Amino acid sequence: MKQFLLICILMVINSKSFSQTDSLAPYQQFPFIPPFKIQLSDSSWFSKYALSDKKPTWVIYFSPDCGHCQQITEEIISNIRSLKQIQIVMIASRPFEDVKNFNDHFMIKRFSNIKVGVDPTRMISNFYKVQHTPFSALYDKKGDLIKAFKDAPTVYEIVKLAR
Repeated sequence: MKQFLLICILMVINSKSFSQTDSLAPYQQFPFIPPFKIQLSDSSWFSKYALSDKKPTWVIYFSPDCGHCQQITEEIISNIRSLKQIQIVMIASRPFEDVKNFNDHFMIKRFSNIKVGVDPTRMISNFYKVQHTPFSALYDKKGDLIKAFKDAPTVYEIVKLAR
């Protein structure tokens, strides 16, 4: 009987210790830019390995029909000069046409530091355990996480943290 009780207690303790690790999103366990691969609106592919190691990177997980996502996109475009030294990667897991229309609507291709694409594998939403959009993460030049934002940050916050 004592052995059975001891085994039960050990099982409860063991399950509690594993549950804390599992509750962390992968980006919290591995605080660096994930190895993403997205399809851009011109049907080409862009990945983490195409990023410059001389500039910070702002990864934004968005939805084309999200009002807050549209707002942050407008703020980015309005303040593009202050963001010229930051690589911005906007990623969605929506149908390709929806993301292409979003890209065309905001005429994003005119900004060389912004890439917008589709993550067909949903790797990014799983990596960040995205609950709602927009979700974003800012990384330094080395690709190490500076800060993750569950709500849309201001451009001022991004510029200040990216220095």
